[in-house]
Amino acid sequence: MEILDDVRSQGNAKQRRRSLSGLDLIEALAGLEFGYLFDYMALKEIANHFSFKRFPHRSWIYKVGDDRSTIYGLVQGYVKVMRQDRRGNQALIDIFAPGVIFGEDALYLTGPRDRSMQAHEDVIVVYTDKSDFQGLINQYPKLYDYVFRTIGERLKRTEDRVLNLSLEAVPGRLAKVLSEMAFRYGTVQENGSVVINLKLPHREIADLVGSTRESVTAHLNELRRRELIDICERHIVINDMAILSGDA
Repeated sequence: MEILDDVRSQGNAKQRRRSLSGLDLIEALAGLEFGYLFDYMALKEIANHFSFKRFPHRSWIYKVGDDRSTIYGLVQGYVKVMRQDRRGNQALIDIFAPGVIFGEDALYLTGPRDRSMQAHEDVIVVYTDKSDFQGLINQYPKLYDYVFRTIGERLKRTEDRVLNLSLEAVPGRLAKVLSEMAFRYGTVQENGSVVINLKLPHREIADLVGSTRESVTAHLNELRRRELIDICERHIVINDMAILSGDA
């Protein structure tokens, strides 16, 4: 798509700003998960309520304690979902890929945000005010259905992880996390292996697994010894999805 070609193009800061200002909101919305539900005229109307914003690598899109006032659509880049304990320590609980909406908790919860969203790399979003988005889901039932389904899928994913923490040992939980990451963020290679298109430190993988960095590192090394995975330039490569899934 032209929008993604422009965003990915290399250049200086001035050129990047010019690319961002020239992006087409309608095309960006069409690239979101719900975009296929609408024709051009509907997307044009929806686009009137959205704007673009860029967030550089490691910057915070919003943090715990911020107002629940904005809904976002992820156009480019990955976003990390973080929770914070009482001592202020951050833990990774999920990663969102391009195409999704987030911040939708503003539609059904009051009070400040209870999680933080951080740009895993340079990120571009479209965003709109909560009240505008509420008007859109009232106007477009298909958008309402999409949001409702998204909330349900995220709730199920959270429940599945809680269940895994209760029933699975660390090797099984790690295999499940790697399998899920391959499904959500992976690219299949000609030889059948799957490259996970994220560079995550072992500490953050441990957050997802619900274990320690040391334990996860040891089990990743064991998977490498069995030749089920490789690590190439900090990307995890799964050599045999069938066997790994069987370990899960």
